[in-house]
Amino acid sequence: GKDGLSESRKDGEYVLTYEDKDGDWMLVGDVPWEMFANSCRRLRIMKGSDAIGLAPRAVDKSKNRN
Repeated sequence: GKDGLSESRKDGEYVLTYEDKDGDWMLVGDVPWEMFANSCRRLRIMKGSDAIGLAPRAVDKSKNRN
């Protein structure tokens, strides 16, 4: 879950991100599966420290589309 993701960011491990149809990079798992499947254009493995700040935008997007 989200606790594991937070831990991996702190440890400098890697996280899976994706670019949506709007060109925004978000963390995989932050939006419902159907939304991910409909909007994912490409995947990228990033260092956890580089991915900090992606999750809040993903959550906002999910709220705006529901």
